[in-house]
Amino acid sequence: MISYDPKNWIGILFDFPRSPIFRTLFLDVLGAGAWAALVVWVETDVFRVAVPLGPSFLSILGIILGLLLVFRTNTAYDRWWEGRRLWGQLVNVSRGLSRQLRPAPLERRATYATILAEFPSALASHLRRPRGEDGSHQPNELLSRLHGELRADDAAGLLGPDARLTLAPLLQQFDDVTGACERIRNTPIPFSYSSYVKQFVMLYAFIMPFGLVNEFGYGTVIASMFTFFATMGLELLAGEIEEPFGTDRNDLPLDDIAGVIARDVRAILTDAAVS
Repeated sequence: MISYDPKNWIGILFDFPRSPIFRTLFLDVLGAGAWAALVVWVETDVFRVAVPLGPSFLSILGIILGLLLVFRTNTAYDRWWEGRRLWGQLVNVSRGLSRQLRPAPLERRATYATILAEFPSALASHLRRPRGEDGSHQPNELLSRLHGELRADDAAGLLGPDARLTLAPLLQQFDDVTGACERIRNTPIPFSYSSYVKQFVMLYAFIMPFGLVNEFGYGTVIASMFTFFATMGLELLAGEIEEPFGTDRNDLPLDDIAGVIARDVRAILTDAAVS
């Protein structure tokens, strides 16, 4: 994930050459401009193509396209934000469970700290694994190990009274977070919808020069390039953030969050100065 100062709008504005959307669309935008230039040249210097289009018709299509893109980007951002909320919940529950385990002996706390510190990194690796790839479920294995350690220590009376009742809701949240993250990862935006939006954007870019050439002349080239960059850019941006657990520039900083969790649980459970 990109770290930046939201108040430094000048720096953000001139960062576009490093933008993955800009780099992806650079040649496509030039292609849209070349197509518009060809249409304008044919219409003005060769022969007129009788296409019954105008700015009003393009406005109607633009409204429809705008509604599709709004829904597309909102759905993608909801997935990204839900992923961030779930990892925030993982931070909180890891800290909360660590504090509940403070009554255990120091050597047992060290074992718990190791398991809790390893869990977020294991979950991140699990979520980044390609869909359909077989392999062990490391988060489940760590949780099973944690449950086993807690049951043994509870039976030995090392966790204090009512430990089972206080720890059960916290332990369940680890499963809840894991399952919810897997739901996001394993349920992409329906292919037909994503494909339809891309097709609509391409169709709009294809017919736009015919609707603007009579009014704008060669200015149609600039209008077509900017419109294509705006519309297809939103579609690509939605496609980038709808999978929030990857390693792209705009994905969630799972490694950083995992590092925070590991640091905090070790401080709570193994630092003798923590009370």
